[in-house]
Amino acid sequence: MGRWQDMDLEELEEQYSPSRWSRRMDSESVIQAHIDVTTAGTQKARAAAHTLLHVPYGDGEGEKLDIYFPADSSETFPVFVYIHGGYWQCLSKDASGFAAPALLSQGVAVVALGYDIAPRGHMDAMVLQVRRSLAFLVKQYHRIRGIYLCGHSAGAHLAAMVLSTDWTEFGVVPDIRGAVLVSGVYDLEPLLHTYVNDALNMSLLCARLVGLSLCWILPAWITLTSLRSCQRKLTS
Repeated sequence: MGRWQDMDLEELEEQYSPSRWSRRMDSESVIQAHIDVTTAGTQKARAAAHTLLHVPYGDGEGEKLDIYFPADSSETFPVFVYIHGGYWQCLSKDASGFAAPALLSQGVAVVALGYDIAPRGHMDAMVLQVRRSLAFLVKQYHRIRGIYLCGHSAGAHLAAMVLSTDWTEFGVVPDIRGAVLVSGVYDLEPLLHTYVNDALNMSLLCARLVGLSLCWILPAWITLTSLRSCQRKLTS
């Protein structure tokens, strides 16, 4: 595979459309299957756990959190923060609590994070929202003893941006102890030339400020983070 700059539009869009890669289902069926499974899992988690749903961390329509508490939350506890994907333009926190039961059983609280997706939300605003949500958590819940980020696809990009934050302007420094970035998209410039940008409406400057710059500003330790090490820390 060559550079993205050398691809024609059809090939470029194919490379940035994982839902088209299935040999068993068409693209829409793949997406719908993902939504069905994660939504059902979230509904099951909500029914079984002690939760605070739709907790506002700002004034925006999408600026809300779903918080799943472990059975014994009287003491301090670690928090697993999940940031959903959907190419920054679909999905929501309402299908993001599916992993909660397994983590709650280990005494780990789970937060499903919402943000304003495109076209209502713009990329730079989404990054700010995610950062503000973590600051809110730390200020509101003093029993948190460590935050572990997990982002999928577009959510992995947003989680990575959190790791590059200068927290001085937020008046608090979250105790982020680990991160799991799943199938993230970090170089955003190729997306400018695909259908993905129809809703995002990113400029080249924006794509470079909240995308390509990650190649230089992310802490080196993120490349060493693994699911195993996060699991050890979560349960310690």
